[in-house]
Amino acid sequence: MSKAVHGGNIEELSRIHNIEKSKLIDFSANINPLGISNNVLESLINAIKEAEVYPDIKYHNLKKAISKFEEVSFENITLGNGAAESIFNLVRAVKPKKALIPAPTFSEYGEAILSVGGEVKHYLLNEDRDFNIDEDILDYINKDIDIIFICNPNNPTGKLTEKDIIRKVLEKAKLNNVLVVLDESFLDFIKEYKKYSAMEFLSTYDNLFIIKSLTKMFAIPGIRIGYTLTENRKIIEEINKVTSPWNINIFAEKAAIVALEEKEYISKTIEYIEEEKDFLYNELTSFNKLKVFKPSVNYIMFKNLSDIDLKEELLKRNIVIRSCSNYIGLDKSYYRIAVRKREENKILINELNCILSV
Repeated sequence: MSKAVHGGNIEELSRIHNIEKSKLIDFSANINPLGISNNVLESLINAIKEAEVYPDIKYHNLKKAISKFEEVSFENITLGNGAAESIFNLVRAVKPKKALIPAPTFSEYGEAILSVGGEVKHYLLNEDRDFNIDEDILDYINKDIDIIFICNPNNPTGKLTEKDIIRKVLEKAKLNNVLVVLDESFLDFIKEYKKYSAMEFLSTYDNLFIIKSLTKMFAIPGIRIGYTLTENRKIIEEINKVTSPWNINIFAEKAAIVALEEKEYISKTIEYIEEEKDFLYNELTSFNKLKVFKPSVNYIMFKNLSDIDLKEELLKRNIVIRSCSNYIGLDKSYYRIAVRKREENKILINELNCILSV
């Protein structure tokens, strides 16, 4: 498995194609289109005054803020320099020999397993079943598997896994001494997130680990902040052993503490995403050369039924979209786009109309 290609690499695209970065509209990264809130921005500016001192090595105030936001115990939190580091730290701590991972999904799960010499077994998601995880995933859980990763909602498909299936996975995994990692990084964009979140299972299943990212909702991917929630104190100790000291910088620490208090901003974001997601989905489904998969959050996957390379054609028009060709189970006909502001979404639709009407 080669090192993953991700969305949001505007710097590189600008350099390779000699396009001014400011002229590019980035639909490849699934970041809150409302941008950084004023309060978080102010916290980042104020943090400059504290840059000359080390962050609190225990991150007491940051963990206290996460504890309040997630309604979990302070001791059940480990921090990561983004969700990606949280994934890698967990894997480095437990060193699983064999992992079960749905495909297509976020590539970092597999990358983390391979980094410790582990083996990956894939549960292939079927387009005929709309890329949903079904109960047959239980057939793949046995004592040969050490760890399972489930992204909910899944990236890039945007599909949600029902809580009842998650519960059954946790139950069978526990019987077989298998750890279950649920990545809920995008779940905060959903109004009824509690309907899908596995938070309520933390106290029942000590084999459950929930990964969260703050960079998507709060539009701060450049400062990196994520965390893992679990009641497995033994593995928390192992995670702490492999985590670098001061892995969260002072800017990420201060911004996250303020961000987690931004209830109005979160509510406004959810409403905005809901409206723009529906607008973009409805517009995309009007193209007979596209097969669009109904989204749940702030990104949409679709299949191009023409022979046109949409990524290249849109890049000529200063629009960046995510090709899904490097996802296991997908090919170059699949693309993912982020939900952005209305004026930008309209530009994308207009350009697609020009390209696909040829």
